[in-house]
Amino acid sequence: DVFFSIITKFGEETLFILLGLLFFWCVNKKQGYYILFIGFLGTVVNQFLKLWFRIPRPWVRDESFTIVESARAEATGYSFPSGHTQSSVGLFGGVARVRKNIVVRIIMIIICLLVPFSRMYIGVHTPLDVLVAAGMAIILLVVLKPIILGNTKSNMPVLLTVMSLLGIAYMCFIEFYTFPADIDAHNLAS
Repeated sequence: DVFFSIITKFGEETLFILLGLLFFWCVNKKQGYYILFIGFLGTVVNQFLKLWFRIPRPWVRDESFTIVESARAEATGYSFPSGHTQSSVGLFGGVARVRKNIVVRIIMIIICLLVPFSRMYIGVHTPLDVLVAAGMAIILLVVLKPIILGNTKSNMPVLLTVMSLLGIAYMCFIEFYTFPADIDAHNLAS
């Protein structure tokens, strides 16, 4: 339980921001942009899908389902798709794609596999939650690499515009979408 409770922390959003900024300032500016954009776009899409589908956590759907109790306090909000999985596969998959060192790549891929498994092990997500989130992260890894790293022409204005429009669309959705009356208000607020 302790091992997977530690591993699951590798999927927290602050980690992609810190590592992305480290790459941006200390390693390679374009690689930093790549990692940060994967994280930012992934987070917006992930949170939109959580509110769109509103799928409760496994123990909420089935009261006989047991989880690692220490994970309950931080597992707020809806279950589908897994934010930790999205963040970790995007972050560590991004590092694996931009670094040439085989040892670094192997470590990053292992983390990409362990974090989603940890989310299921501690009981806060289902296989569908983590598979969809990992799939979304992989799509971002593939789509954004040629856009950000592929040519010398800067696509930053386009990327910033797309990201801003997605952010505005997400805020409008939250503000104006009429959620059903039978919704779990505590989960929605979270």
